[in-house]
Amino acid sequence: MISVDVVVVNWNGSAVLGDCLRSLLVSADRSSRAVTITVVDNGSVDDSVVLARAVAPSAAIVRSQVNLGFAGGVALGIDSTTGEAIVLVNNDATVDPDFIERIVDALDRGGPRRGAVTGHIVLAGSEDDRGVPLVNSTGSEVGPTGNGRDRGYLERDDAPPAPPEVFGFCGGAAALRRSALDEVGNFDPTLFLYYEDTELSWRLRRRGYDVGYAHDAVVTHRHAFSSGLDSPVFTFYNTRNRLIVATRHAPARVASAAWASALVRMARLATNPARRRTMGPVARGTLGALRALPHDLATRRRLRRTTTLTSAEIRALITR
Repeated sequence: MISVDVVVVNWNGSAVLGDCLRSLLVSADRSSRAVTITVVDNGSVDDSVVLARAVAPSAAIVRSQVNLGFAGGVALGIDSTTGEAIVLVNNDATVDPDFIERIVDALDRGGPRRGAVTGHIVLAGSEDDRGVPLVNSTGSEVGPTGNGRDRGYLERDDAPPAPPEVFGFCGGAAALRRSALDEVGNFDPTLFLYYEDTELSWRLRRRGYDVGYAHDAVVTHRHAFSSGLDSPVFTFYNTRNRLIVATRHAPARVASAAWASALVRMARLATNPARRRTMGPVARGTLGALRALPHDLATRRRLRRTTTLTSAEIRALITR
């Protein structure tokens, strides 16, 4: 029976971290496996660490003096643990009592080529006009212009279960196989925030690993609690990292479409006075991806030499 490390990355999240840890303690207690909880604190200036020690005294605390972002924080947490399964949960999420058991069981049952399992994430406080909760994610997909997106986003949660396999995992609630990460590498800290799970999913898929979806492993998530969906931080990293990840991994036609759509977006923003506030982060994000282009093209060439998939199989990973 595989051992489990739960990693929670936190940055100034004292308003939500306690609820997250309390739910994880219940879920760990109900699991038949050996479960360790690790909180990675990204240089918080609030009382997050004091709170974590009070709520979950058995949890390990890994402190960074600076904010490493989600990508760097998760990488630090994974490097600080030894469990064969690594469960990721956002600090602004709460898990159902059987979440850990079910998501790790889905990883275990998938066999050695199952690199990750993504959970069933529901949006907190979001319902349709009939009171039915809405879905945040049942995994991640990549579209024909390189956009990563949450499968099932804003669909009613009473719909039939999504297919049990998906392109990639959502880092807000997932289980990863350590032996797969030993082969393909850890999260890329340079991405900092957003698309870091999509980038790692690409590396797993290119080496022949699959990604499963556990419909019964349920998490409730306060979406974008730390960054906000329309903040300059969100816009910058979302713009930059979408281009970086498409350049590294996507088929040439998709990567070209990603860059073309970014340039079209900038042109439209420049001519729309109501949206010029967004222009700055979009322009900085595009410029950041342009500066990284030589490195990412070199990475693309290197990955082509090590991938186990054919070009047709890589193209088939794109959601039409």
